Amino acid sequence: MREILTNPLALLAITASFGLALGRIRIGQFSLGSSGALFVGLAAGWFVIRTAGDAEKARLLTEGVIRTDIFYLALALFIGAVALASARYLDKVVKVYGFKLLALGALVPLIGATTSWSLAQVIPGVIPGSIPGVFTGALTSSPGLAVALEQVAGRSPEAESAVGFGYAVGYIPGVLIVVLAMQLIPVIFKLDTGKENQTFREDLDIEPETEQATGGKFRPLEFFIVVALGYLLGALKVPLGTLGRVGLGSTGGILAAGLVLGFMGRLGPLDFRMPTAALSAVRELGIVLFLSVVGLRYGYRAVASMASGGLPLLVLSLSVALLSIGLGFLFGRYVLKLNWILLAGALCGAMTSTPGLGAAVEATGCDDVATGYGAVYPVALLSMVIFTILLSVI
Repeated sequence: MREILTNPLALLAITASFGLALGRIRIGQFSLGSSGALFVGLAAGWFVIRTAGDAEKARLLTEGVIRTDIFYLALALFIGAVALASARYLDKVVKVYGFKLLALGALVPLIGATTSWSLAQVIPGVIPGSIPGVFTGALTSSPGLAVALEQVAGRSPEAESAVGFGYAVGYIPGVLIVVLAMQLIPVIFKLDTGKENQTFREDLDIEPETEQATGGKFRPLEFFIVVALGYLLGALKVPLGTLGRVGLGSTGGILAAGLVLGFMGRLGPLDFRMPTAALSAVRELGIVLFLSVVGLRYGYRAVASMASGGLPLLVLSLSVALLSIGLGFLFGRYVLKLNWILLAGALCGAMTSTPGLGAAVEATGCDDVATGYGAVYPVALLSMVIFTILLSVI
C-alpha cells in the first residue's frame, strides 16, 4: 500500500479519480465538479506525509509529495487550452468592456490589500511581516509572492520566513474561497448561466461556429508552440524603476501567447484555431491534474500551519479572499453591469487565480470566461506588485 502512496503517478491518478467522483455529487444546484480533486488532494497530501516515517517525511517535506514539473505541465495544458478556446472574441471583449475590466482589475487587489492591512491591526496574533504573504496567498498570486520575498530579501531569515508562512496559510483558503464562489454566486444571486451566456454572445454579436469553422481537429504542434512561446514570454522581466522587474510568469505568458495566436488564427502553415470539444478535453485534463497537485503539495502544510499558530492568519486570509471576491462581484455586477460569463473570468483574473479560472469555466460551462480573465490579468498583476510593495514597506 505504501508503494502506491509514494508513487507520484499512482497517487495522482487515485486523487484525480476520487476527486472527479466527489465532484459529480450534487446538492441541489451545487456540485464541486473538477474542483473535487482539490479537496481530495488536500486530504491525501496530509495523509501521505502524516503516515510516513521520519526519513521519508523529511524527504517529502523538502521535495513535495508531487514534483513541481507535473504541476507546471498541468498548468500549461489548462491555460493553453482555455486561451485558444476563447481567443477569437478577445478584440470584441476589449472593445465593448475594456475600461470596465481595467477598473475591476485594479479594484480587487486594492480591496485585498486594504483588508489585509486593516484587519491585521485588529486581529490579535498576526505577525506584521506575514501580511504581504497573506495578501498574495489569499489572492493566490505566485507573482505577488515573488515580489514580497524580493522586498524582504537581505533583511533577515525571519522576515523571509514570515512572508512564506503567511503565503502558505493564505493560499489554500484563497483557493477554496474562489473555487466555491464560482459555484455558489450563481445560486445565491439566482443567475441563469445559460441565459447569461446567450446574452454575452448577443452583446458581442458572436455567431454559432461549427467544428469545420474551428479547424476540425486538435493540433499538438500548434498547441505546444503556444506553450513554448508562453514560457519564453513569461520569463521576460520588464524594469519598472522602484517597483523592480516584473514579468507575466508562466501562467500569464501562456495565456498571452494563446490569446494572441488563437486570435490570429493562422500563421503561415500553422493553424491555431481548434475545435471547442478537443480543447475542452485538454482543459479538463489539465485542471483536474492541476488541482490534484495543488492539494497534494499543500495538504500537510495547510493542516500543520493551523496547529502551529496559524489561526489568526487563517482568519485574516479568509476575510481577505471573501471581501475581495465578494465586493468585486457586487461592483462588477451592479455598478459596472457586467455579464456573469465575463465577470466570472474577470474576478479570477483580478485575483490572478488559476484555480478560480478552472472553477469559473466549469461553473458557467463556457470557455469564454477566459476572455475576461485575459483582459484583466495584466493590470491586476501590476496592481498586485504595487500593493505588495506597499504592504512590505508599511
